[in-house]
Amino acid sequence: MENFEVVLSLAGTALSLLITSIIFVVRLVKAVREKRNMQSSSFLYETVAPLMEIAENFSNYSGEEKKQFVLTKVNQFAIENGLKFDAETTAAQVEKLIELSKKINAKK
Repeated sequence: MENFEVVLSLAGTALSLLITSIIFVVRLVKAVREKRNMQSSSFLYETVAPLMEIAENFSNYSGEEKKQFVLTKVNQFAIENGLKFDAETTAAQVEKLIELSKKINAKK
């Protein structure tokens, strides 16, 4: 009977360690994925401003056409580099940069 209690005690301890390890690994994987997504997002956002400068040289195009040019180029860049592309988030980033540019240019 005493051996049975020892075995049950060890099994309970092993089970709790196993559950703790599984939880740790799941959280670690989620953190790594989140970090990778954040890095790819910041990498994409760094390409937006130079593309906006190129688009500003297109004097015969409307603002919406320039924005579509930037979004298309960022999408192509994401595909070429195997990055995740979110059109809505990138469009919002472009809009923020446009608003910033308008504020800066208004002060001049």
